[in-house]
Amino acid sequence: MERGVPVRNTISSSLRVPIHIQRLAVLYPKPHHRALTDAYSRLESAALQLKEQRPFLQIVDRVDLAEILGEQRLQIGGSVYDDSAVRIGRLLGVDSVLIYRIESPSLRDQVWARYSGVMPPLTVTSKIILVESGEVVFHNVVTAPMGRFAERAGLLLSGMYPEPHLLEAVDRGVSRTIADLRHAFQY
Repeated sequence: MERGVPVRNTISSSLRVPIHIQRLAVLYPKPHHRALTDAYSRLESAALQLKEQRPFLQIVDRVDLAEILGEQRLQIGGSVYDDSAVRIGRLLGVDSVLIYRIESPSLRDQVWARYSGVMPPLTVTSKIILVESGEVVFHNVVTAPMGRFAERAGLLLSGMYPEPHLLEAVDRGVSRTIADLRHAFQY
């Protein structure tokens, strides 16, 4: 699949994250694949780079979060739920939480794609929730199509080396998510 495949997003270009956000925690589910681990690292780094746009913004480290709550409770079904994120935000003393979630095609989708030739898209969701009110002030879903596959295409996440289609979709989806987030933090 060529790199020119369009990536879609759901955020309006006029949406801006409120200027009063000063302490932000970044949360995401524990990745189970190397490609997603790298992608979450890029997304977390991008959150730190938001300080260039808003120097007063503090990104609160969540290193001790596992000891506070037990990471497993956060990741029921592989996701970080809004209400859990708000509770964690209160414990960490932040005014908002940024939640990332990357969803790649399931094993079932991958098997079906071997026969149909069509793979569902990869999605990258980002959401900012105000801790005090629970209000969602930013919600973006980026969709990165993977295109058609040959019958002999391997399973994307079955082995140690993911298919190039997945790596390209992850790169496109994460890049667009980062660009959208930077745009929303402009003031």
